[in-house]
Amino acid sequence: MSDPDWKEAYLRHEDEEGYVPFNHDRRLGQNQYASRYARGILDTPDLGQGLRWKGIDRGDYHFIRIHKDDLETFHRRVNAYKVDASWGRAKEAEHYLDM
Repeated sequence: MSDPDWKEAYLRHEDEEGYVPFNHDRRLGQNQYASRYARGILDTPDLGQGLRWKGIDRGDYHFIRIHKDDLETFHRRVNAYKVDASWGRAKEAEHYLDM
């Protein structure tokens, strides 16, 4: 996420309430897998706690949107978790929620 303009693609899809697709450019991998981190399902940590979501309870990852001001936080949490998990050092979800 070092590219300062990475969020521009998301902001082009901003709705009237400030929500954007949570994984528009697939930075977090395929949406059906990345969406698990938003709610903590199927043995993934709930890294979406405390963030503003829309459509998350519909049960269909195609409709999940996150508030634009929470987008970077969610991506930071998921990426940090994925790096730690790849080294076998994943921590409890609370560690990532402080990010």
